Amino acid sequence: MFAHLTFSQTKPTSWGHTTTTGNSDPNFITSYPPTTKGESAAADLAEFFKPTTRWDNPPWYHTPSGIPPPLDGKPERYVSSWQSRGSIKTTRIGVLFSDMSVFWSAVTYSLTNPENQRDVKRQAWFLPRPKSLDQATLVEAHETYGDTIALFAESFLGTGQYCARGECWDLANEALKYFDQYDYIPKPVPSISRTHGHLIYEGKASKKGKEMVGRWRGGDDRIRRGDIIEWRTARITSVNAPGSYTILGDPEHTAVIVSNSKVLPNVGDGLSIPPSALGSLTVVEQSVGQPPVRKDYNLLGLEEGEMWIYRPIGFEVYLGISDLTPTPPESLPRIQQI
Repeated sequence: MFAHLTFSQTKPTSWGHTTTTGNSDPNFITSYPPTTKGESAAADLAEFFKPTTRWDNPPWYHTPSGIPPPLDGKPERYVSSWQSRGSIKTTRIGVLFSDMSVFWSAVTYSLTNPENQRDVKRQAWFLPRPKSLDQATLVEAHETYGDTIALFAESFLGTGQYCARGECWDLANEALKYFDQYDYIPKPVPSISRTHGHLIYEGKASKKGKEMVGRWRGGDDRIRRGDIIEWRTARITSVNAPGSYTILGDPEHTAVIVSNSKVLPNVGDGLSIPPSALGSLTVVEQSVGQPPVRKDYNLLGLEEGEMWIYRPIGFEVYLGISDLTPTPPESLPRIQQI
């Protein structure tokens, strides 16, 4: 018997990695994560593995990548493995999507006649998007990861050195990867596309700030140190210096929040709150040509664009799995099988 295991992560270089916008959930108001036909990206991929779905030849599962065609190339976070016994081979993949749904599959077939799909056994499992969490759980996540993430970002201030490639996204991604060296700390959910954990807030502004809309997610009552913010094509004017403004995102920008916000009254899971109500955010950010710096942004000045704020959180706490593997967990209440 032979076996092989591979891991892959693709670092996004632009928002263009997601080819569609919007979301099938009518409560979502922003252009990310990408549109799905069903309840999640993992559920959509599971449809491809139903017995009624025809697979064309040549067989995709007998290619070097072994990646299903609906994924259109390498997904941004996946693991794969294969094993063979005689002429029988089984390929497996696990995929973590940007909407935090998870997918697993196994395809068993004959190496002597891989195109004979009547003898192919296909299996698929998936986890739906996780539900939003209560305040106690989100505060515990902050206490576990928040200060370390903020300190990691702040450690570059004044050094003139970039984090990793110098891309804005690297600061958040590398901060989350920093926990890999501590085996006594539960593994956090990694950066996947523009997602960095549990969504806390999403909002947008248009018409020079005359129109603002936003939504709170989860049970916490504030933004906290170590949360991670994503901007898309945002324009923020300076409240204290009329005529001065900052563009965040061409089209996207990532930063690490390094101070707690004020306690936000009347917030709750799913409730509407405009970006202006969040007040000022202090972040550490970098970009190509600009090493990490500390910046303050008053969201009263948000005129255009979109924003998302994430709470870094443990894999096990949020998704119910300790890590992404090519095989699904043996027992997990939320898991669904095709």
